[in-house]
Amino acid sequence: MKGSAYALGTVIIWSLLGVVNRYCILKFDVNIIVFTSFLVFSAGVALLLIRQQVAPESWKSGVRYSWLYTIMQITKSFFMISTYLYITTTETSILINIEVVISYLLAYLFFKRIPHRGDYWGILVISGGFILFIYSLSPSIRIPAVVLLLIAATASCIRSIVVEETTLKTPDTTVRQKCGISGFTMFIAGLALIIFFFFIAILKFVIGSNLPAIFSFLHYLPTISDVLNPATIISACIAGFFINAASVYFFYAALKWTKTETFMAFRVFQPALTYSFELFAAGFYTAMKPNLDIKDYLLGGFILFGSVLILVMPTKATINARSKSFITE
Repeated sequence: MKGSAYALGTVIIWSLLGVVNRYCILKFDVNIIVFTSFLVFSAGVALLLIRQQVAPESWKSGVRYSWLYTIMQITKSFFMISTYLYITTTETSILINIEVVISYLLAYLFFKRIPHRGDYWGILVISGGFILFIYSLSPSIRIPAVVLLLIAATASCIRSIVVEETTLKTPDTTVRQKCGISGFTMFIAGLALIIFFFFIAILKFVIGSNLPAIFSFLHYLPTISDVLNPATIISACIAGFFINAASVYFFYAALKWTKTETFMAFRVFQPALTYSFELFAAGFYTAMKPNLDIKDYLLGGFILFGSVLILVMPTKATINARSKSFITE
C-alpha cells in the first residue's frame, strides 16, 4: 500500500510539474535556461532542508554519482521544457513513453541485459506509435520537437540508471539521505549556472550590441533582463521548491518501496492526469488548452498499449530480475 501511494504520488507530481512548467514559459515568456537554473537551485534548497545525516563514506560515493544525476536532471529539464514550446504537455507525456525503449537500449549497453522475448512486442508497438505520432505533427515543428524530446528522454533514462546503481551499491541509504545528497549537488549546480549566466549577461551588456565574431555565441545566451526577470525567478523558485523537490523525494521513495511493474501500472495514467491538469490550467490561460483530435487519442492509446503490453507479456525471468530503469519521467 505504501509503495502504491508513492508510485501514484510520483506520477501525479510529474504531471503537475510538466503543466506548471509549460504554463510559466507560455504565460510569463521566461528564458528557459534561466528558468531551469532557478528550478534546480530551489529544488536543491528544499531537499537540503529535509536531509538526513549520511556517513562520510556513503556521502563521498553518493556525491560522485549525484553529480551525474544532477547533470542529467538539468539536461532533462531544459530539453523537456523546451519541448513545450512546440507541443502540449499532454502530447509530451504520451511521447515520453519512448523512454521505455531507450531504457532497454541503455540497459543492454551498460548492464548487458537482453529484453525478454515478450518485451519485443511492447518495444515494437511503442516505437511504431511514437513514429506515427511524430509524423502526425505539423512539419514545421516535427523535427525540433522530436530532437528535444529524444534528448530529454535519454537524459531521464541515464538519470534512472544512476539511481538504480546507487540503490544497488547502497541499499541501506534512506530516502532523506538520498535527497540530501542530491539536494547538495542540485543546489551547487543551480547556483553555479545562475552566477555563470549573470556574468555572461553583464559581459553582453558591457560589450554592447556590436559583438566581435569570436563572441557571436553570446547572442544565444540570456541578457540581464532575462536573468533578473521577477516572473522567471518567482515562478521557477516556487515550482522548484514545492513541486520539483517533491518529485525527487517521491521518485526515490517509489524506487525504494515499489516493484517496476507496480510503478509502470500507475505510469500509464500519467497522460490522463496531465490532460486533466492542462484543461484546468486552460481556464486561467487559454494557450494551455490541449487541442487533441481523434487521431491523437488513437495514437496515444497505441503507445500506452505498448507500455501495458510489456507489463502483461509473460517472461521466464522472475520479477526481481526486471530492471528498475523503466522508472523514468
